[in-house]
Amino acid sequence: MLNINYKARLSFLLCLCVYSAPSFATGPRVAPSLFTSNTAFLYTSDFPPFISSKAENQGLLIEIINTVLKSSDITAEVNILPSKNMAKYYFSQENALAIIGYDFNFSKQTQQKSIFIPILSIDEYYYTHASVQQKFKWNGKLSSFKNKVYGTTKGNNVEKYKAAGIKVKYGRLHNLLQKMQKGQVDFIKSPQLTLNAELHTDFPQQQSAFIKMETKAAESVLGIAFNTQHADGKQSAEKFKQGLQKIITSAEFNSILQGYLGSEVDVKPYLKHLK
Repeated sequence: MLNINYKARLSFLLCLCVYSAPSFATGPRVAPSLFTSNTAFLYTSDFPPFISSKAENQGLLIEIINTVLKSSDITAEVNILPSKNMAKYYFSQENALAIIGYDFNFSKQTQQKSIFIPILSIDEYYYTHASVQQKFKWNGKLSSFKNKVYGTTKGNNVEKYKAAGIKVKYGRLHNLLQKMQKGQVDFIKSPQLTLNAELHTDFPQQQSAFIKMETKAAESVLGIAFNTQHADGKQSAEKFKQGLQKIITSAEFNSILQGYLGSEVDVKPYLKHLK
């Protein structure tokens, strides 16, 4: 009798492990929709101070997006993932409602099923480390960085860098800054606000060692891309456009920006894409 009970319990535990394993897998194939029904998800990755899993309202861009969602009666939840590639996977393979960020580097097929709505314009700059600063002569052309090592996040478009004879190494911002200190990466590209936030938090004693190169490297646009293959994709995109325009023309949009960037901030540069 004891032997039978033991076997029964063992069988139960084995079954529990077998059926539970897919649910608790850590790979990118496990979506939150496995656990929550009837919830639309918007995927993104950390990009402080615009997108931040550590911030109370998940960052400047996410607060704007959540404000528009609420005012437009769009029921959706923002999910900040560890990497941009994971967010891109859910958008292209799992037909998530939307993806948030910039420089998605979509395939042509994925581009065709996305509706991108711009929200914030940002200026980006190249940064190098003081130890190698003298080796750089940034003249506005990537050819001036030939044979140098560029650090960036996986998922970003690096074709123009490779075409210019530039080597590429991948990593998250924190990791790339460490590689710059060790001489393993020569330069990176980042908005000044994003780099300043990372340096202030994790490299407070070395902030002056990371040098911004003039002139600016690029003008980019942060926004949200809706998935037309999702049942609510097209309708949500249209509702979001209208809701965004409403908060831009009201004082609400400016109020959110000033809450993060200070009451004296000029909001016009962040809306350059509307010209």
